Amino acid sequence: MGFKLSKSTETLFNQQSTEKKFTPTSPVFRKKLEPGVKGEANKDGTIFADESVDLNSEEGRHMLAHEQAHIDQFNTLWDTKHRKIVKEPSENTVALFDYDAQNVWWKGEVTKRKDIIEGAGNLSWEKDAEERVAAKYGKKIKNKLT
Repeated sequence: MGFKLSKSTETLFNQQSTEKKFTPTSPVFRKKLEPGVKGEANKDGTIFADESVDLNSEEGRHMLAHEQAHIDQFNTLWDTKHRKIVKEPSENTVALFDYDAQNVWWKGEVTKRKDIIEGAGNLSWEKDAEERVAAKYGKKIKNKLT
């Protein structure tokens, strides 16, 4: 005679899964991006993912979480007078992260795009995006996207 549990082992032992699920909240569009570029966050709240990236791979899920972090940065307010993140806009607030064709702004300070290697890990906004991903999901984002 076989034995069958009526409840899952998690329920049986009152344990909850520690896996943090990730599903991008932004629309994701597949397109061919510049060589070496896997993803791009856009100020309109969309993410471009290179056609070559398997979005269900660990690399693909991490890339999407990273780009989602940039979109969160676009929507975060920075108070330039008090040098802190705030919830309400005022005459002193700007987007934490912003860009146009020539410049990038981080915490209200401008950097010329021609003077940087975009996506480089040493840039303040890239470090912040990686810290956001690590804080929210840990080193690995485990679930498959559906």
